[in-house]
Amino acid sequence: MTLIYFTKDAYKLLKKDLVNNKGNYYSEDPWLEEYFATAKIDEYFKTSSVVVPNINLMYSGDDDEAKNQDDLNNIRLLYGAFKDKITPLQASDPMLWSALCHITYKEYVLKRWKKDDGTVRIDQRFFATEGRSSLCYYNAISRLWWSGYLTYDEEREKSNPYHLTETLFSAQQIQKDLFDQSMSMNKTVVKGLLMALKRIQEETGNASTPVFRQCCDSYLNHYGAVSVLDSLAAEDIEEIAFEFMKKNVKAKRK
Repeated sequence: MTLIYFTKDAYKLLKKDLVNNKGNYYSEDPWLEEYFATAKIDEYFKTSSVVVPNINLMYSGDDDEAKNQDDLNNIRLLYGAFKDKITPLQASDPMLWSALCHITYKEYVLKRWKKDDGTVRIDQRFFATEGRSSLCYYNAISRLWWSGYLTYDEEREKSNPYHLTETLFSAQQIQKDLFDQSMSMNKTVVKGLLMALKRIQEETGNASTPVFRQCCDSYLNHYGAVSVLDSLAAEDIEEIAFEFMKKNVKAKRK
């Protein structure tokens, strides 16, 4: 398939008119073309020159375990199909992900992100913004690409390059703890943190290791204030984070 982008005028109008359009998102009938024609916007999306394989995203259940497994599988599918086709700069464009959510993957978004009452946070899941939280955590499709990009381990391409992605999705809270951080779009920092967390999980058997957020929130942010994290290798960050988490896991057990 060829990647598409919303035009800025179309994107702005959809966001502005979200309340009036709410019912359309849950309808099985196509509505965008008629909606934009009424608004006298003839061209509401643009076709890029980027061609990617057609992929069907998976959805198998509502419990956290099923969601985590689906997310992992969908990251492998989507990032695997897109990783050599678009750059991080292109992947920072909200118009791309918003269009894919509205047009290509609408059914998936509705299934994956429905709440107990059957509704979806349309403003978060269908729309993307340029912010870190939106791209990495909230938008239904961009989060798959960015999670893949930030955790894909090129050094393990012949075995399992998604081993750190598995650590990231071992518990829902870990994703939020990580992507709340300003440093979370730094691939080297993310790799180091997740390598440390993986070691702690293997030692403690606790997938949701509570000290991970403490490490991200206070320790590494403080460490970064006195040392430049950007200048460290992933292995250095791994050791710093691992020693902190190991110490604090022991302290919590006493």
